[in-house]
Amino acid sequence: MSTPAKNSVLRAILADDAAVKMVTALAALGKTESKKIALTSGKNTTEQIVNRIKELSKLRDEILQVMRQLNLTREAAPSTGDQLEHDSELESAKRELDEARNEYQEVQGKIEKIQRQIDESKKKVAALTEIFQTGFSTDQIEPDRDFRRVLGRLPVKKLDAGQKALQSQYKDQAVLAIGNRKQDMYYVLLAAPNDKSSQALQTLLLYDFTPIETPEYKSADVKSEIQTEDANAKALFKELEGLKLQLDDLRRRAGRTLNRRLDKVVDALMLLRGILKLGEGSQASRIYVRLERVAPNETLNSLSRRGVVELESSS
Repeated sequence: MSTPAKNSVLRAILADDAAVKMVTALAALGKTESKKIALTSGKNTTEQIVNRIKELSKLRDEILQVMRQLNLTREAAPSTGDQLEHDSELESAKRELDEARNEYQEVQGKIEKIQRQIDESKKKVAALTEIFQTGFSTDQIEPDRDFRRVLGRLPVKKLDAGQKALQSQYKDQAVLAIGNRKQDMYYVLLAAPNDKSSQALQTLLLYDFTPIETPEYKSADVKSEIQTEDANAKALFKELEGLKLQLDDLRRRAGRTLNRRLDKVVDALMLLRGILKLGEGSQASRIYVRLERVAPNETLNSLSRRGVVELESSS
């Protein structure tokens, strides 16, 4: 048995007082709970006890899996009550797991959807802002039936050569308008007839022309669309914050419910294991201890030989 970390708790079912004293010696001051119990399964056969142990072990693993999925902290505590109503507890536990999982997935799905919309909105604002900075008006950028217009960036050092290449090959059929300068680039607008536009674009690409995609917008001009998109992003962000608060509340509620459910399952498992190890009808001490210090392996192994011991990490 491995040595537990300092924030561990130890549960044990032990039959003799010497073993109980060994456990309490490991505990922090005032962090031990102990009581005498009778190990009884309600006249279940050994086979039935083993089957219940398998069912509860599976349920314990499912609860831990959901807690990991929801990023919940394990907060171990002694459970209330000596016996677990097996069938009804299994049913209610599975219902709680399904509810926690489904509610979490629903809210998390909404958060992811809103986050994608915010990301898309930011990209659109960035693209529209760049178009606004090019120096070209909305009317200049928009294509018409006969001409294709391609907005892009051209290196300052290659602007003159690119213009000359277009002039040489297409004369006045292709026009390259020059917009604002940004660092070592010029924003330029290529306009050419539809049947010449592809060839003209290929010519400019030889001079490191970088096309800029123009996003769709519904406003009268680019500046108005940026304002509209900014307002939309702010509304989405507010909705996202509300969903995150909802998720935090869900996790708090699920944490309380699943931690207490897990306490019951772990204690029920230990009781059944205790019956198999110490015998039906035996008298024993059920102990819950928050460890004061790291427990020696020799001590833990000795306790395991005298009863049932379970170590858990806890906050």
